[in-house]
Amino acid sequence: MKRRSSSAHPFTDDRRGERIQKVLAQAGVASRRECEELVAQARVRVNGIIIDALPAWVNADKDKIEVDGRVIRGADPHVYIMLYKPKGIVCTNVDPDGRRRVIDLVQHPLQTRLFPVGRLEIDASGLVLMTNDGEFANRLTHPRYEVSKTFELVVGGRLDDAAVGTIESALFPSKRNLNTDPEKRSRVTVLSREMSRTTLLMEIRDGKNTEIRLTMLRIGYPLKRLRQVAIGPLQLRGVTVGAWRELSQAEFSSLRKAAYKPTTARTRPDERGEEEISPEPVARAAAKTTARPFAKAFSSPAAKKFARPFAKPISKPASPVGAKPFAKPASPVASKPFVKPAAQVATKPAMRPVAKPFIKRITKPKRQRP
Repeated sequence: MKRRSSSAHPFTDDRRGERIQKVLAQAGVASRRECEELVAQARVRVNGIIIDALPAWVNADKDKIEVDGRVIRGADPHVYIMLYKPKGIVCTNVDPDGRRRVIDLVQHPLQTRLFPVGRLEIDASGLVLMTNDGEFANRLTHPRYEVSKTFELVVGGRLDDAAVGTIESALFPSKRNLNTDPEKRSRVTVLSREMSRTTLLMEIRDGKNTEIRLTMLRIGYPLKRLRQVAIGPLQLRGVTVGAWRELSQAEFSSLRKAAYKPTTARTRPDERGEEEISPEPVARAAAKTTARPFAKAFSSPAAKKFARPFAKPISKPASPVGAKPFAKPASPVASKPFVKPAAQVATKPAMRPVAKPFIKRITKPKRQRP
């Protein structure tokens, strides 16, 4: 969508209230992006004045806001719903394929516009949080705030500890073994082992969007069942498959406390697999050398034969104590100057005579005259 560079309306003061697209989205008109398109199409009026450009700030309590001639009431009260999503339902409000959505399972009496917090794949089931509080949803899903998600995985066969370690390293490749609390790390634990299946519990605390099913299929452990059982301290309880209920005050308070915890209580940077910078500087080399920086080891004899020898470091011999600078080194006593060394007589090794092969000469017979 292309925005206009200049605004002809008088609602350009940011002290009036909130942005108009946010007010419309909280009122349940549409998403923020769609509300921006409504403004660009000049379908929004505030106090009788057409709003055709952004930005624009309005007061939902004092201003009269209309969309296509319909008066928009103030923002609905925030709603927080726990839904037990069954398999075959998509976690989106707009599906081009026309599949069944999670919002189709919730019939709230306020008729407010709800949306799912986070995404859960179509073949997975379990806990899905539905709300109309955009800021709270961002707190629960953004990696910066590190709210954990817990999944229950059922894998075919009886897996040993080595297989569980392989699964953990594949799901969390950036995990570091640094000095942090192991209870605050992303991990995979074993719930039960049977002859035909193994039940695992996976806690994602680094905020990454892990493709669980595809990753398990890639390493050779296809999933039989994938279910989300918790979001932070919120557990999947008191609701059956396909049903929903509103959160209790205690559940909402504990979840809000986890989402709005202070920065000092978080486990970053190691929580997300980032390495800490060492405060000690790297020690420099004592002396520079002319050796090749990458010394490659050759294992085959043919490679050793044609390999270039590595240069040795250039080092000057230490001068004796008391020596004068720029003085020529003294010649040995037994040596005489300007005497050419005796030429060495080059002796050729005796060569073995090579016998010449016998070549039979082929001649044509003379032509006899008749």
